[in-house]
Amino acid sequence: MRISTLVLFSLFVAVTQAQTVLFNEDFESSPAFTLNTTDAASTVGIWNTWVINNSYTGGDGDVVCLGFPFTYSIVNTPAQPGGISTPNGNYLHTASVEGIADGITCCSFGAADGFCITADNTFSRMSTDVGTLGSADVELKFWWLCQGGSTFYGQVYYSTDGGTNWTNVGTQYNLQGSWTEQTVTLPAFGNQATLRFGFRFVNSVGLGALDPGFGIDDVRITASAAVPNSITTNAISPTAYCQEASLSVPFTAVGTFNAGNIFRAELSDASGSFAVPVQIGTLTSTVSGTIICTIPALTPVGTAYRVRVVASNPITVGLVNTADISVSAAPWAGADDQVTLCKNSGIYDLLQFLPWAWSCGTWTGPLGSFSGQLNTASDLGGIYTYTTNCPGGCPQDAATLTIALQDPANAGSDVATSLCSNSTPVPLISYVDGGDLTGIFFYNGAPTTGSQLSTPGTYDLEYVVFGTAPCGNDTAGFTFTVNAPPNAGTSTSATICQNDGPTALINLLGGSPQLNGTWTGPAGGLVTGILNPATDASGLYTYTVNGTPPCADAQAFVAVVIDPCSGVLEHADGLGGMQWLGQEGSEHVILVGGTVTYFELLDLSGRSVARFNGPFGAGRVRIDLAANGGGHYVLRSGNNPSNTLRLLHVR
Repeated sequence: MRISTLVLFSLFVAVTQAQTVLFNEDFESSPAFTLNTTDAASTVGIWNTWVINNSYTGGDGDVVCLGFPFTYSIVNTPAQPGGISTPNGNYLHTASVEGIADGITCCSFGAADGFCITADNTFSRMSTDVGTLGSADVELKFWWLCQGGSTFYGQVYYSTDGGTNWTNVGTQYNLQGSWTEQTVTLPAFGNQATLRFGFRFVNSVGLGALDPGFGIDDVRITASAAVPNSITTNAISPTAYCQEASLSVPFTAVGTFNAGNIFRAELSDASGSFAVPVQIGTLTSTVSGTIICTIPALTPVGTAYRVRVVASNPITVGLVNTADISVSAAPWAGADDQVTLCKNSGIYDLLQFLPWAWSCGTWTGPLGSFSGQLNTASDLGGIYTYTTNCPGGCPQDAATLTIALQDPANAGSDVATSLCSNSTPVPLISYVDGGDLTGIFFYNGAPTTGSQLSTPGTYDLEYVVFGTAPCGNDTAGFTFTVNAPPNAGTSTSATICQNDGPTALINLLGGSPQLNGTWTGPAGGLVTGILNPATDASGLYTYTVNGTPPCADAQAFVAVVIDPCSGVLEHADGLGGMQWLGQEGSEHVILVGGTVTYFELLDLSGRSVARFNGPFGAGRVRIDLAANGGGHYVLRSGNNPSNTLRLLHVR
């Protein structure tokens, strides 16, 4: 006996473990049901209504019909058995609207008689979906009662699209006055994403109606073991396509596919092999559907292509469709693109910028019809459209090529110029001839500002203007010839005795003058540069050395005074009692024969330039000429009569 009990228990456990409860409703709290809907051509609250309560007690009432009152009685609803989860608790049931008005809320109905009560069908249904994907055997279980009659009975409906459409399972629930459990199983319940059930009470005109009405409790949906996943690729129509054409791939998925699963349509090669499949479309879903696909542009032409559908989670390779698919070549205009070209860089065949494009098309440009040969010197930038015009039944193709024309770099013309080394520096950029002013000068490969142009010589510089891609750099050559300025020496003055011999004027100039200059005399005419004091005149002698352009000519001057030099003879004779003994430092030593009240210093023009007050006694007298410039002077004594002498002051 114990062994038999154990065997029975094991069988019970095995059966229980093989079933999964997907939905359970006992109507005790927040039921997942919507009451009194219009589904399946039902009405709402005319004579009968669906309610949820724990009322089982009948009673008496009256109803007015054709102006006369009639009494009625509603029997008690039978008590629920122990097999129900909460016996005699809440349950879903029909109730007569008239009975509710008289305070009777147990399971009942107002039977349609065609006189006082008209026909009305009422409907209540689940308010949530149940998924049975991957489940092969799905069962609906519920407890019910309904005495009703031949025209008064309950029905069970199911929906697989979230409650949009409803299907009757085909059984009438009536002539059952006590609670009994029912199990309904149909293949359509399995492998559904949105399964719902509903209950309908039919109240057609008839006789022989008995309470209770339609009562429902402990609604459960259970499922058995999972169905193996599989995918069938359904018929594809039509079976002939062009490259880049769209096609729809319908498929049927059986089993359970996890959230985030992607169904992927794959195309075989032209022989039907899936050794290297090509993905042509995807659909994120967990149920059957249709994938919108596209034949790739470069798919080889062929007549034996096949399609299959593959799932990602879990990985499932579907069955291949059963009919060959043909692919015809579609004209290809290439992919839209944009290209930047350098102006004045030549002529381009625009088709080279559309790889793999068919050569049977025509071009239009910004100004209309276009040859396809772009001249970067004369054509405009903008959008150029290539449109195929190829034979065959496939649609033509078009592609756009956006052309941007980049201005080239311009360094201008080569420049050769001469400079003078002592000229005021000028920025190198000012020498650019017709080019952009954005470049850089280089000398011996290094950037330069031209500082070397202050030294005589010849310098080759390169001016580079950097181009913006795709344009390259542009260069110009600059040759600077830097000339040294001429040197005419430094100006001076000289007093020359009339009885001196001829003197070379250039020897009187300071600063090492060049020897290739010319002299002009005080009258403006050319002179030899050899001064003969016996015959030449006093005045300004000008020495000019011509400069190499752009260097200016250089000039220096010698102011010559031709002096009779008679005072020298007088001194030699001891006249005047005053003699110049020479210069020591800035002081000049004068020998005087007597007292001198003052000395006055005169320049060669006779102007008084200094006065030295005495008295000075006889003998050696020192006269300091530190404040005076170098040159010849006349020193005159303040005695009466005065004495004079000439002296040369050297700074």
